[in-house]
Amino acid sequence: MNMHGKYTSQVIDMGFEQQLVHKTFYETLVEAGERDVVSALGDIFFTAHRDGADLSSIRFAQGEVYFHRRDYEAAIFKWEQVHHDDLRPWAQKNIADSYYELGRLELAEELYRSIETESETLHAEIILRLFSLYRELGENAKADDMIKRGVTLYPDYPNMTEWARAFFEEQGDWESAVELALGEAVRTSARRWADILTGYVEQGHARTMAPARFSRCLALLYETDRVKFERLVQALWNGYRDGDLYFSWLAEWNRLYDELSIGRDYDWKRIPGLLGEAYAGLMKGPYRLKELVEVAPPLVKSWVSLADGPETAVAAAALLAWSEKFPEAFEEETVNDAAKRLVHAKRQAGEAGVSLFEEIADWAEEQRAGSHFRFRWVVRQLSDSRTHCVLVAGASRHERLAFLRTLVGEAALAAPSAPVLAWRNGGELEVAKISDDQFTVFSSIDEFQQAAGGRANRFPDDVVIECAAPFSLVPQGIVLLDIGPLGGRASFDHEAFVSFSLADSVLFLLNGEDPLSSADEQLLLRLHERAPHVPMYVLLPPGDGMVDEEETARMVEEVEAHVRTIVPEARVIVYSPHAPSRKQQQALVGWLEEMRRCVSPVRREEAILTTIRQFIAHLFRQRAEAESRLAELVVWKKEMAAKLSGAIHQLGDLQEEKTAKTAKSFHTVLAEMRGELLTAIPDLLRSMADLVSEDSDFSRLHLELNDKANERLRAYLDEEALPKLRRAMEQWIAATEDEFNECQVFLHEMGEGFNAMFGQERLKLECDFRILADWRRDTDRLINGVQVGKVNVFLRRTPSQLLLKGAGKLLGAFAQNKAMLAQKYKQLIQTQDYAEVVEAIIQQLLLPFEWFAKSLERDVTQFFHAPLTALDEMLKRLELEIAAQEGELKHMRKNPEAYRDPLVLFGIRLRQCEQLAQAASAAVQLLQDENKPIRSV
Repeated sequence: MNMHGKYTSQVIDMGFEQQLVHKTFYETLVEAGERDVVSALGDIFFTAHRDGADLSSIRFAQGEVYFHRRDYEAAIFKWEQVHHDDLRPWAQKNIADSYYELGRLELAEELYRSIETESETLHAEIILRLFSLYRELGENAKADDMIKRGVTLYPDYPNMTEWARAFFEEQGDWESAVELALGEAVRTSARRWADILTGYVEQGHARTMAPARFSRCLALLYETDRVKFERLVQALWNGYRDGDLYFSWLAEWNRLYDELSIGRDYDWKRIPGLLGEAYAGLMKGPYRLKELVEVAPPLVKSWVSLADGPETAVAAAALLAWSEKFPEAFEEETVNDAAKRLVHAKRQAGEAGVSLFEEIADWAEEQRAGSHFRFRWVVRQLSDSRTHCVLVAGASRHERLAFLRTLVGEAALAAPSAPVLAWRNGGELEVAKISDDQFTVFSSIDEFQQAAGGRANRFPDDVVIECAAPFSLVPQGIVLLDIGPLGGRASFDHEAFVSFSLADSVLFLLNGEDPLSSADEQLLLRLHERAPHVPMYVLLPPGDGMVDEEETARMVEEVEAHVRTIVPEARVIVYSPHAPSRKQQQALVGWLEEMRRCVSPVRREEAILTTIRQFIAHLFRQRAEAESRLAELVVWKKEMAAKLSGAIHQLGDLQEEKTAKTAKSFHTVLAEMRGELLTAIPDLLRSMADLVSEDSDFSRLHLELNDKANERLRAYLDEEALPKLRRAMEQWIAATEDEFNECQVFLHEMGEGFNAMFGQERLKLECDFRILADWRRDTDRLINGVQVGKVNVFLRRTPSQLLLKGAGKLLGAFAQNKAMLAQKYKQLIQTQDYAEVVEAIIQQLLLPFEWFAKSLERDVTQFFHAPLTALDEMLKRLELEIAAQEGELKHMRKNPEAYRDPLVLFGIRLRQCEQLAQAASAAVQLLQDENKPIRSV
C-alpha cells in the first residue's frame, strides 16, 4: 500500500484541522503507543524517500514533534521544507509560532500576516495568535482590532468570544463588552450570554448605549425566557434613569410594549413597580410638559395594563387624569377600561393630598412665589383628624358675632372686620394673624389689636384671624369658623372662601325678625349645593309665638320640615343668639359634642383636594398678576427715570442760571465801587491844592502834600469806601441767599413730588447753605484786611513835578516869587492826571475781590452738588432696577413654561388624587347601599 497516499488523503480531509491546530498531526503517522516518535518518523521518512514520494507530510509531522520538544530551530527547518499546497499555510503558521516562542515577535507577526489561506480554521487561529502577540507587545489597539475582527468573522470558533470578553473587561472597554454580550445573546439565544449582558447593564456599563440596541435581545427574551426578560428590563430601567437617554429608553419601552403586545398573561414581578416609579419620577422631575406628552400617555397605558393590587387604582387614576388633559393621546376603549379598573381595584390608605400640597407649596417657595401660610394653615386644619370645624353661617356678620359671644365671650370681637375668624378651645390665650405672606402670633388680644391698628382696622382679603383660649362652652377639638362675606353679596370666588372647605358641619343662624326669609333660603341652598355632604344644623331664635314648650316644639317641627325641603336631614333647635338660656346653651353644647365625633375622612380628603385646586389656580393667577405688575412697574419706573432725567437737566440749568446771576451781581458791586473810587479819589487829590499858600515851604511842600494826600486817602477808604463796600457785599450775599432759598423751596417741592410718586422718602434734596457763611467770612476778612500802601501822589518823576520841585527849592527863598509859585502849585495839583494813582489804589483795594469772584462758580456748584448727586444716584439706581426687572420680565415671557408646566403637572396629579377620592367615595356609597349603582367616576 502506498503509505504516503494514505497520509495525503488524511491531510486533505478537513477533519484533521483540529490536529493541525494542536500540532498532533504526527499521531496519524505513527502507531498508537509508539515511544520513540522521532525514530518512527525517521523510518517512515527513509521509506518514503526511497519510494520517491512527496515528503512534505512527514517533514510537517517531524516539525510538530520538534516543536513539542521545544527544539524550535529544528522544527522551523522541517517546516520550511513543506511544499504541499494544503500543508504549506499551516507550516508557515507553525514557523511563526516557533518564532513567537523564541521571542522574535516582529518576525512572527510578519509571517502571520504573510499567510494566505482559504481555511477558516487557520484564519481564525492566525487571528488568535496575532491577538496574543499584540497583547504581549502592549499594542492594545491592534489587539482590540484583531479580536473584534475574529468575533465578527468566526464567533463560533473556540475561545474567540471568551478571549474577547476577557480582554474587553481587562481593558475596561465596557461598551465593547456589552456589544459582545448583546450580539452573542441574540445570535446564540444562550441564557448564559443573556445573564452576562444583564450583569453588565446592572453594573451601569450600558448607560451611554442607545436603548434601541437592546430591542432584538428583549424581544427574543420575551419569547423565550420571561424571567430574564424582566430582569434585563429592570437593569436597563435602573441604568437609564436620571441619564441623558432616559426618555429614549421610555420611548423604546413604549414601542416594545405595543410591538410585543405585553400583557398580563405572565405574573410580572418587577415591571409594574418600575412603571409606577417611572411615572412618579416623571411627574416630580425637572421635565418640560412637551417632553412628557411624548412618553407619559403610553407609559401609563402599559402601567394600567400590567399593574396589580392597590397599584391598579393609582395607575388607572393616572391614566384618567392624563386622558382629561390630553384626550387625543388615548383611545376611548383604553379610557373606559381604566375607569372600570379604578372602580374595582383595591385601594391603599394614604395622605396623597397632603403630600401633594406640601410639594406644591415648597415648589412655590423655590419659585419665590410666596410662603402661602394661609393655604398651609387650611391644609393643616383639614389633616388634623382630632378637630371638627363648625362653620357659622346665616344672618349678618353682626348677628353671627353676637351669637359667637355667647360661646367665646369678648374674643368674638377681636377682629370683627377680618375676612375669616376662627376660635378653638386651647390652653393659653393666643391670637394668630395668618395671610399668604405672614404668620404672626400674639399673646393677647390687646397686643394683637394694637399691632393691627384697632378693632375697626380693615384687613386684606387673604387674612385669617385664629384665636385660641380656654373657652368653657366650646368642646375640645371644636373649631368655630366665621367667613365675613358669607351671607353677603360676595361670590364664592372671594379669597376668604378658601377657608370654606374647612367646614365639617354648618351652624346656620336664622334671622330672628324674619326666619326662613327668601335670603335665608337662597343661602341655605347655596351652602347645600357647595357642600352637599356637610351636616346642617339650624338655630331658630325664639319668637313671640313660643309661649310654651308644646308650641315651641310645634314651631321647631314646622321650621325643620321646611328646611329639609332645601337641606334633607337638617336639624333645628331654638337658641337666642343674644341671651341664651342655660338650657339652650346646654343643648347647643350637646350638638357640638355630637359634631365632634363625626369627622368624615373622605370629605376631609376631598376638601384638601379642593384646597389644592384653589391653590393651583391662585398660583396661576398670582403669576399672571405678577407679570402684569412687573410690566406696569417697568413702565412706571421708566417714566420716573425720564422725570428724574428731566429734573437733573432742569436743576443743571438752574445751577447755570444762578451761577451766572451770582457772578454778575458780584461784578456789578465791584464795578460800582470802582466807579465811585474813580470819581472820589481824583477829587480828593485835587482838593489838596487848598493846602498850598504863599507861606508854604516850597522846598518841602511836595513832601508835605504827599503825606497829607495819603492821610486823606486812608481816611476816605476807612470811613467811606470800605464801609460802603461792606454794605454792598452784605446786600449781595442777602440777595443771593434769597435766590438760594427760592431754589431750596423749589427743590423741596421737587423732592416731595418724587417721594409722593415713589410712595416713600427716597429723595432728600438739601442744598449746601454753608457757602453763604463762607462768603460772609471771606468778604469780612478781605475788607478788614485791606492794606493800601503809601502812594506817591506828588513824588512821582513826571516832568511837571520835577520842575516844580526844582523851582521850589531854587525860588522858594525869594519872597516875590512865592505868590507865583503857590499859584503854579495849585494849578499843577488841580490839573494833574491822577489815573495812575487811582488805578494803583483800586488794584490794592479790589484785586482780592476779583480773585474771590473767580471761585463763585465753584461755590454755586457746591451749593447744588448734593441735590444733583442725589438725583443722579437715584436715576442710576432706577436704571439698574429697570434693567434687572426688564431681564426678569423677559425671562418670564420667554420661558413661561418653566412656571406653567410644573403647575399643569401638579394639576394632573391633583386630578389623579381626585379620581382616587371619587372612587373611594363611590365605594363607601356602595357599602351603604349595595343595590344603588356606583356613580360614574
